[in-house]
Amino acid sequence: MATYTTGEALLCCVARDPAGNLNKNTIEEIWNNKHYREARLKMLRGEKVSTCQKCYDEEAGGVLSHRVIQNYLWEENESNNEGHLGTQRVDELMELTRDDGYLEPNPVSFDFRLGNTCNLQCIMCGPKDSSKWVGLAKQLGQLENWDTSKFNWVESEDFWNNEFLPLLPNIKHLILAGGEPMYLKQHIQLLEKIVELGHADHIKIRYHTNATIIPSNRIFELWNEFEYIDLCMSIDCYEEKNSYIRYPDHWNDILDTLHMVDSAPDNIGPRINCTINAINMFYMPEYIEWIENQKFKKVSRGKLFNGLPFVGFVHGPAYLNCKVLPERIKKVIVDKFDQWYKGYDIKWHNLDRIYNAKDFMMAEDKSKHFDEFKLYINKIDNIRGTDFRKTFPELAALI
Repeated sequence: MATYTTGEALLCCVARDPAGNLNKNTIEEIWNNKHYREARLKMLRGEKVSTCQKCYDEEAGGVLSHRVIQNYLWEENESNNEGHLGTQRVDELMELTRDDGYLEPNPVSFDFRLGNTCNLQCIMCGPKDSSKWVGLAKQLGQLENWDTSKFNWVESEDFWNNEFLPLLPNIKHLILAGGEPMYLKQHIQLLEKIVELGHADHIKIRYHTNATIIPSNRIFELWNEFEYIDLCMSIDCYEEKNSYIRYPDHWNDILDTLHMVDSAPDNIGPRINCTINAINMFYMPEYIEWIENQKFKKVSRGKLFNGLPFVGFVHGPAYLNCKVLPERIKKVIVDKFDQWYKGYDIKWHNLDRIYNAKDFMMAEDKSKHFDEFKLYINKIDNIRGTDFRKTFPELAALI
């Protein structure tokens, strides 16, 4: 079960339609409501589920989707050092699902967005995910009647003490995000409580962090108690290009974090996540070259990644989706990708996933939103004092 910062509960973090809201509903109520039961039955019948459309779009575009990657991570035929969770439990749950879709065992995996407090203002984000975005959204005319009560669920002692903590004995996996989890007091409190109750040693945690905040000694002490820490660092390009996309500039802090976690204890697996959008798509070959030149010993070194970042895609807003680029620019990018890919004598699935991003880009024409893209870039440059043309001169020349 995944939760949004606003308390909305979803099948997973990229699912489209909310299944309930933790401000109004309990975990138990959501877990076996109509939305969940119908989704289970459709999946068991091999039918598509509408809320999973983002993954279907990625698969149609020729790339491994979030759901395919998650299925891999649940496989039990690999060692624990990549955070594999085991398929036996999934097979058991399929058998236990009743004819009406009801499932008595509670969730074993939770994805918590623990609030919108954040220190960055990423171009593809918004106020629900970043407190830094509230002022920008108002300046862009995108925000009216901002209601902060939607974030109340994460402060509820009743939720944590009476709903979540009793489930800990059977929980195998947690995903912690924000906002920025390293910035959130609830993050430390949750780790301390899990350790105090003696359940840390059977729980794997995946983080989604922007890597601008170096983990404290206290966090490392707590992480040492857990079975495995999958530390996903969201870094979308290199140097000033990343600072533009994930504004403002914290590049030196990111470098410090990368080099610190590159020598982290064995139960911590750091990796780079990259969200491909209409800007950084053009620079992916250069970004991959930058990562390889860092000669990381541990960052993104698992079998699934083999030294390269895990890539996802901006689906919305449409004007930041890489599919928004005009055909003439897409062709230049395809040529760049082809030349870059030829440089590898040995191919592997994560390399192919990055290379196949061009197929995702070409799978659909969203260029009707390209004027919106240009208008948006001009607006945020005026508000922030940034300069798209100076930061991305090669792409700007094509535009």
